[in-house]
Amino acid sequence: MYISHLFVPLRQIYNNIVKMKRFLLMLLCVFAALIGANAKQFVNLTPLPKQMIVNEGQYTLPKSYTIGAALLADSLQKEAMRFADAIQVATGCKGKLTKSKKADIMMIVDASIAHEGYQLSVTTKGISISASTARGFFYAFQSIKKIMPANVMAGLSIKDAQKILPWYKTTKRPEVPCVEIEDEPRFWYRGFMLDCGRHFFTVDEIKQILDAMAIYKMNYFHWHLTEDQGWRFEVKKYPKLTTIGSVASDCRMTDMVKGEHYWLGKPYGPYFYTHEDCKEIVEYARNLHIEVIPEIDMPGHIMAALAAYPEFSCNPEGEHKVQTYQGGVWTDVLNVGDPKAVQFARDVLTEVMDVFPGQYVHIGGDECPTNAWESNAQCQEHLANLIKEGKVKDLEKHRFRPLQSYFITQMNDHIKARGKKMILWNESVTAGGADLDLIKSTGATIFSWNPCQQGAAIAASLGLDAVITEWGPGCYYINRKQHDGEGEPVAAGTGRKSDQLPAVYAYKPVPDKVMDPNVKKHYAGVQATFWTEHVSDINYFNYLAYPRLLAVAEAAWSPEEKKDFEDFRTRFTADTMLFDLTGRLYGKHFIAK
Repeated sequence: MYISHLFVPLRQIYNNIVKMKRFLLMLLCVFAALIGANAKQFVNLTPLPKQMIVNEGQYTLPKSYTIGAALLADSLQKEAMRFADAIQVATGCKGKLTKSKKADIMMIVDASIAHEGYQLSVTTKGISISASTARGFFYAFQSIKKIMPANVMAGLSIKDAQKILPWYKTTKRPEVPCVEIEDEPRFWYRGFMLDCGRHFFTVDEIKQILDAMAIYKMNYFHWHLTEDQGWRFEVKKYPKLTTIGSVASDCRMTDMVKGEHYWLGKPYGPYFYTHEDCKEIVEYARNLHIEVIPEIDMPGHIMAALAAYPEFSCNPEGEHKVQTYQGGVWTDVLNVGDPKAVQFARDVLTEVMDVFPGQYVHIGGDECPTNAWESNAQCQEHLANLIKEGKVKDLEKHRFRPLQSYFITQMNDHIKARGKKMILWNESVTAGGADLDLIKSTGATIFSWNPCQQGAAIAASLGLDAVITEWGPGCYYINRKQHDGEGEPVAAGTGRKSDQLPAVYAYKPVPDKVMDPNVKKHYAGVQATFWTEHVSDINYFNYLAYPRLLAVAEAAWSPEEKKDFEDFRTRFTADTMLFDLTGRLYGKHFIAK
């Protein structure tokens, strides 16, 4: 683990007696202030529920307790037992299903409750949960674990927690605060994207990220699997994608302690995910009610593939290589005028859809220059034929852009034939010359980043769902510097106020000016996006991602009118105990004082 004077994990702080006392005093002051101000117990739940009433008292979970779920569907029983297993690991309390109408924890199916919603009642005598789906019950159980002592959500016994934080104490019998909660998410899409094309993350590291997403009720993991810098998905029909495309001759890394870049000085790779790796992650995510969305970026950002199969480029005889520089937009793109290259794209997506069972496939569509098409005879002929057949518009300016729009429809037909839906970046509707009629015909969901609100507005006006992942001020691109102070390690952005946590939290994904309900309904959700140009290990990922990921999660779930940054700051400060117990770094600039 990397350590610096600015962002040492709290477990290290607690090993230092002086700093331990200082931090403990700070937490005590925070909680004392809360109790004194509100005369109610502090309940730490992020994201904020739609409605929550905090009452006096706690429910103490019996050593042996019952869950009224034995007569329910298997999927609901499974959620109950997952909860019971987690509680037993953390507390030693054993739960069992019962057919009795009286149980310590009652599960009630209520068809009137929204798909992902739940109602939770905790009194001194027991717990009652109502939901209409397994997912609703899952989120209710997540809330129960979250408002219990931190070791419960961390999945650690008190003894194991104390090995990490020697000062950690809680009641021997687990207590649940008395609350009345009525809850459901603001948006159906609550996502996080990880770029594994530039830097590779292991299966276990991705599982850690999925665990964090589940704690904060995020439901889509957008997995960016290909880039100019590396191809990470095994395609059995095209083995050179991984034998060649997953290896860079060198790689720019980041030393977060020294705050500087350095070059690896040797090949980076081969790094890729096998079909078995992907299926393992998909299953792990499924148990957390998270759908994995694979992204194969095309027709741009595809140089790693063209290094392996140059015959699918616009200049097969030219130089093609996996890029070592981590940023940039490159003109070497897929030859969309070559039927063999188009079939290559279909073949790749076929294997992707064989491995990933979810309903969505992301095909990129971002940052695709047309330079190579303009000088390629096949693309020139292809465009002329499409214009002649009336399949694309005859444009004077941005004349070759419709080739991309048409290629998108070809991929959409292939995806749709498998019963799945396509996702695109906003350039598909905002790039000059994009054929909006063609894009509209696909029914695709648009992930809008730059210009974010313009892209979302265009998508919504076309009747397409839009997901907000703002890269600008108040950005949801959470791979940026946490702060602009001296000693902050290198990362994207400036670290100034527009990149900092308060700005992320304050950002409104749906502007107030969006009033038309027919437009507003197409604002489908939000996504935290993490590019890895500067980030080459999981510790640095954690440091940049948290607590900003929590801020985006609250924007995705909680009603806008309930959001309050100081309240959020207090809850995140309390959550630092959970982060320490799970070994995650995090930014400390905005911890409550």
